[in-house]
Amino acid sequence: MRKTIAAVVCLGFLSACGEEGASHDPAKAARDVAMVEKMSKEPFKPILPVVITQVDIERYGLDKPGCSFHKNRDKDPLFIAGKDEAFMRVGAELKRFSAKDVSADLPGGARSTYVGLASWIDLVRLPDDGSGSDALNWPARLIVHDAQERVAYRADGRVSCRT
Repeated sequence: MRKTIAAVVCLGFLSACGEEGASHDPAKAARDVAMVEKMSKEPFKPILPVVITQVDIERYGLDKPGCSFHKNRDKDPLFIAGKDEAFMRVGAELKRFSAKDVSADLPGGARSTYVGLASWIDLVRLPDDGSGSDALNWPARLIVHDAQERVAYRADGRVSCRT
């Protein structure tokens, strides 16, 4: 966003450097701004989370109160959310996310939104599918956004919380 603003300001200065009395072409200026914005975006890269194993949970002490997201019938979670932080494995790296204080409260002190260095994650409750959801277990969607605010990963599954 800062790059875009800087590019627009620079284009404004450059357009002011022309000959006196030169006509201003708003369509050309709009095309120039659109081109700079397009060039400043990073190429899209999907984020592909890997399940967090029981070994990871024990090694990193992730068995605290909070919620975990499980895709379909997977035994191991894709995402573990606690009061202040959450974790998701991408490749070999266990990524840490901070809870967004203004997001919705979940059982166990977890939150519905977590922010990382280059992405953020939303946990969204889905309508009950008739599977006996309760206050601690429900159908949900995990949505991972990249730094450019694009959806880089989305999966439906279940959230299980513990207090």
